[in-house]
Amino acid sequence: MNEGRTETGQSPRGSADNQLPSKGANRFLVLILVCAILGVLGFGVWLLVGRGRSPAVTQAPLDLGAFYMPGEFDPQDILCLGGEGLVDLDKDLAAAILCAVAPEVRVAVLVGSPEGQATVDRLLAANGLTDERVRPIRLTGVSLWVRDFGPVTVTDTLGRRSLVEFHSAARRGNRMDDDAPPFLARILDLALLGNALELEGGDLVTNGRGLGVLSSRVAEGNAGYPDMSAPDIARTVASVLGFENVVLVQSLAGEGSGHVDRFCNFVAPDLALVGRFAPGVESSNAARLDQIAKDLAGLPTLDGPLRVERIVQPDPADGFWRSYTTAVFANGVVLVPTYPDYCPELDAEALATYRRLLPDRQVVGLDASRLIRSHGTLRDVTLNIPTGSPLGSAN
Repeated sequence: MNEGRTETGQSPRGSADNQLPSKGANRFLVLILVCAILGVLGFGVWLLVGRGRSPAVTQAPLDLGAFYMPGEFDPQDILCLGGEGLVDLDKDLAAAILCAVAPEVRVAVLVGSPEGQATVDRLLAANGLTDERVRPIRLTGVSLWVRDFGPVTVTDTLGRRSLVEFHSAARRGNRMDDDAPPFLARILDLALLGNALELEGGDLVTNGRGLGVLSSRVAEGNAGYPDMSAPDIARTVASVLGFENVVLVQSLAGEGSGHVDRFCNFVAPDLALVGRFAPGVESSNAARLDQIAKDLAGLPTLDGPLRVERIVQPDPADGFWRSYTTAVFANGVVLVPTYPDYCPELDAEALATYRRLLPDRQVVGLDASRLIRSHGTLRDVTLNIPTGSPLGSAN
């Protein structure tokens, strides 16, 4: 969790009466995942370091193994939202997110207290969101930064899902949100696979077909594996998430989170979006992003060579690192953060880029100004749980 973020306090665990209806899952996937982990570790994931390249790039076979991590542009089952904390910080933004995504995906609004649930209930009622697609879910002391502490979904090639729990720096020194991953696994009837690696949701983006882009922050200072090398860390991430290729990239210098989603994301299996700075802005970071875009372009994917599009990054001269790559996918809707009080011209350019790249989706700009002043992003307050579609049917 970034310095300056605001969290809600702890409260007793809620009952299971708030459970979302589950699509079910096959716990046999655990055995499949164990076998796949051994297989991935067996052939090794070798990182190419140096050669003038800023990231270290892993090359491996392009046929997926027993399981993989879907992309956020793939079909989604549930979108989790950091409920009462977000409502307290920006009620209008919370309502705008809910109204935009509720027609497209089931929504689990995470709350941590009776008072918080009452606040969320009032917001839902005021916006006509009272059907079964939007449900408050009682957890123990939930902060609004659900992407940081929430689990990652993996699915086998037949569409059977499991959740993977990493440790999060946002939870270091307290147990505020430790109950969230196991509780979500229980109400969804999914296996939860744990490991000692420290990784937050913003540290990782994927093309949903076995390619992962990982922040070097994870490899440089991982508390779970203090004696492991960068290749060992990347190999471990690959083994638990089913990646065939891993790319390690440097974080932006001076940006406090170290998250890769602040400047990179995928909008299709063969299309990455990488930030850029205008001439004269953040010259060292601008060069770093240019190199990352160059290194990613042309990497092999199951859909052909990876294409890279560039998208503008606002100038962080005021100390806040605004980004347009922290968009949120909810099936037919894509939520793009905007900052109308700071850079409305760049907002318009970013929205036009998403609409050009995703003509079949509704692109909605949402004012994330209050979030960024709390050192958070639109993606930070949401967590995608994909449907678990078989790979061949993923969109």
